[in-house]
Amino acid sequence: MLRRAHVPAHAPAPRRGIRSTRSLTIIGTAVLAVTAGTLVPVFAGDDDGLTLRPVADTTVTQVPQDGDTNGKTTLASCPALCDGNPKGRRDATLQFAVDKLPANATEVKATLRVYAWHDFAARILARTVPGDLAAASSPAQLAAVGSVQALDKVSKGYNEFDVSGSVQGNGTYTFALSQESLNTRVYWASRENSKDNLHPELVLSYRTQAKPTPGKSTPSTALPPAPSTKPTTAAPTATSPSATKPATTAPATTKPPAAPTAPAADGWRLVFNDDFTSGSVDKSKWNLRDGEGRSIDIGCNVDDPKNTFVSGGNLTLRALKQSSTCSSQNRQYTQSYLDTMGKASFKYGRFEIRAKSPNKPESSKGLWPAFWLRPDDGGNGEIDVTELPGGPGWHDKSTAAIFWDYTPVKQDTRIAMPGGAHPADGFHTYTTEWDAKSLKWYIDGKLVWTRDSSTTPWYDKAFNKPYNLRLNFQVGGWLGNPDASTQFPADFVVDYVRVYQR
Repeated sequence: MLRRAHVPAHAPAPRRGIRSTRSLTIIGTAVLAVTAGTLVPVFAGDDDGLTLRPVADTTVTQVPQDGDTNGKTTLASCPALCDGNPKGRRDATLQFAVDKLPANATEVKATLRVYAWHDFAARILARTVPGDLAAASSPAQLAAVGSVQALDKVSKGYNEFDVSGSVQGNGTYTFALSQESLNTRVYWASRENSKDNLHPELVLSYRTQAKPTPGKSTPSTALPPAPSTKPTTAAPTATSPSATKPATTAPATTKPPAAPTAPAADGWRLVFNDDFTSGSVDKSKWNLRDGEGRSIDIGCNVDDPKNTFVSGGNLTLRALKQSSTCSSQNRQYTQSYLDTMGKASFKYGRFEIRAKSPNKPESSKGLWPAFWLRPDDGGNGEIDVTELPGGPGWHDKSTAAIFWDYTPVKQDTRIAMPGGAHPADGFHTYTTEWDAKSLKWYIDGKLVWTRDSSTTPWYDKAFNKPYNLRLNFQVGGWLGNPDASTQFPADFVVDYVRVYQR
């Protein structure tokens, strides 16, 4: 998955370039939290997890002219007779020390991620060798290895190998990338590369047999209270957003009771709030984009009551399969995009949305709702409170992310919902707390990810200025386009959007 570099669902105008399809990095790179069900996402520096960088790597080569390959910024792979050289074989090898898996970790999921600069029609085998680099120093040693994973092609960006079958506990592991086809070298980024966001990674997730120790994942501050001016159960009198709105637009779901929240702590105060009880989109708070077609998706952003409406105390962003012309193009889908540009922006705060995703595993490929922030100056920086893409590989997780630019320099992670929930099984609360020192993400009140200057070298440069809000539902993009199974209309239903500051 995630092979080519593409612009994401909600990137700014194409002039800023493209974002990578690399998914998840940590400490100056993206972190993949390979989670399923109630798998615990694991991140370096967090109490409950682990993402590893190599402790050593090298290119094992039969070519004397390659010299010492232990301290180079690239690794190489190539089959025998590489470039016509009868002694041309090269194997990229990487050694990891796994030493922090808890004793009660089960169902360990391990993914080896290695960056390549170009697309190649080359078949690559990833072999796992227990032990250090010396255990994988010859073709004969590699040939004797039983645990092999394969990719049938190399893609620009991070290439991922599922090595779970051989990494189930603490120990030293060496992985060798051996090339079976294409008699020319494929180059991979090594641990010596000057760009930290390209370094190889071994990303782990797991289940624990016992519940986590209390206090490990609770927020450092209590959740702010729900405003007392709004009823949480009974829906207000229904108001049609527009006379042209068809009878089928009102979603079946009325406003759900909000989850109880703890008393306010540390001086949080509500500075922006939309509980969507007025019967229509509040244009004093939101802009609705209209007639906009972007190169990063296949839908038209439209200001149309069929696509964006308020009913039953909820805001609905609806994706429709219907022809529309935007940006001089005829497209087959319409979608909704709201922002607060020129109306509200914030430097630091607690940004929260309570929403229900439309995405089921079997009927949501190509659907992508999100709540995120971009700087007022249009420059570097992005904060994704949540992205909720659909499809069988994505529907059950929330993505948290930050970006420096779209070349790409980013860090993001896909997080399993607490308690085995799914974003589409009901309303869930997604929160990001942002201050001068750190960014913290919560799902349903549980702390799930943290970024700061120790994990993100560009933190102070990117996150020191006002940001505005973005709320959109995109069709298509770098995670794939709809197929015959995708169901329309599809509704991203929002209970509220709130911003607190201290």
